[in-house]
Amino acid sequence: MHEWPIIHDERCQAREVRFTGEHVRIVLADGRIIGVPLSWFPPIHRATEQQRQNYTCFGDTVYWHDVDDGIDLTAMLTGLYIVQVSQRNSRPKPHVPSTWRYLEGGARRSSDGSEGVPFVHDTRNIPEKVRYTDEHLVFDLADGRILCLPARFCLKVAQASESQRQNYRLNGLIACWEQLDESINLIAMLTGFYDHDIPHPNSVIEAAKAAAT
Repeated sequence: MHEWPIIHDERCQAREVRFTGEHVRIVLADGRIIGVPLSWFPPIHRATEQQRQNYTCFGDTVYWHDVDDGIDLTAMLTGLYIVQVSQRNSRPKPHVPSTWRYLEGGARRSSDGSEGVPFVHDTRNIPEKVRYTDEHLVFDLADGRILCLPARFCLKVAQASESQRQNYRLNGLIACWEQLDESINLIAMLTGFYDHDIPHPNSVIEAAKAAAT
């Protein structure tokens, strides 16, 4: 069995942190944003604005010095955090424990006892709703996290009419706009292992290259 990375090293590096009323939003090197409920991290939730701004991005980790707490991006992007489901689950029914494992030949759903590298948690990452802002396509995930994709990741959807945007279908970890002949794989968008033809602003590319050297 080969060893496979769980998230893309360069694309998933933290670059900036922003706070909203309910979420801490971490901007990644390629422009994606992963939003995590503040309530999951009480020390950061209780911190002052000054303390919240005293953080350091260490690649796939963000650490807040004044409150001695941090966020592991691998866990937050894949849903493979270790906690009782009932503590971090907004759905009325409990999740059925299920993960995808990355085996030779690709990511596959696995049952208990199968070999492979854990890749993403299935049910925690299922999108419950898709929203749109001026700059992002926003996925509300089942456990309360959000994933924001810049418009350039889904140009067909970004340039579509409002009625076309709303005409989508969610099928597990896939969002599909049949009218637009467009689909988005949440596994790829969460982990950074998407096709390389997505346009990247020069500044983002240069930042990723600089981080890798």
